Amino acid sequence: MTNALPQIPSPTEPAAPQLQVLPDPKPYKKIRNGKIARLPFLERDMVNRMLRDHIPYEKIVGALDEHGIQVTERNVSNWKTRGGYKAWAAEQDSAITNRLAQDNVLEHLRKSDASQLAEIGLQIAATNLSQFFLKPENQQNLATNPATCRQPIADACRLARHIQALQEYRDDCAKELGYKYNPERVRRKYERGFEITREVYSAAKIPNSPREPLIPRHNYIPKELSPELPPPLD
Repeated sequence: MTNALPQIPSPTEPAAPQLQVLPDPKPYKKIRNGKIARLPFLERDMVNRMLRDHIPYEKIVGALDEHGIQVTERNVSNWKTRGGYKAWAAEQDSAITNRLAQDNVLEHLRKSDASQLAEIGLQIAATNLSQFFLKPENQQNLATNPATCRQPIADACRLARHIQALQEYRDDCAKELGYKYNPERVRRKYERGFEITREVYSAAKIPNSPREPLIPRHNYIPKELSPELPPPLD
């Protein structure tokens, strides 16, 4: 009888070391080191605002000299042409756009019902999505690989449904107030009023009195207006 050799357990293989996934490096941001870039905030802001007002470089140099800062016209030119001023102008335009949007919302709420805030938010979101689709790179993606725009398209459709539902609700509430407040009638009334104004100011000669005939310009193209809504039958 042959004696069986004892089973020698195989040594356990060491676990492979786990590689640590490093975060993506942040994009490199160029640090400007020109003479204007190193100015304190107030002085640099003065230079930017003077450039926006198209003040000559010579006067900008003189303005800084009044504050004991010596620069040359070349320093100011480099700041304007090499991106420093352009970056400031872009930030200012973005801040003004956001501030105007906020002011418009607040002004609307002062004149109207605050319950319309939800609709205003939907309209702003829909506008931002429309601007997103108008960008050339997104139009290219939409044409070549629509799957990459699936979520924005779904969001746009969802916003459109909500806006339509809110508009139908407002129209139904206005119709309940009577014929005078019918939204379609009000729309056609304003459209007709603006078309009359356009017709008068587009005439070859504005009449001195309502009795004089209105002579339109030879290239005037009238707009076809919808007929007025008849009053409801009692």
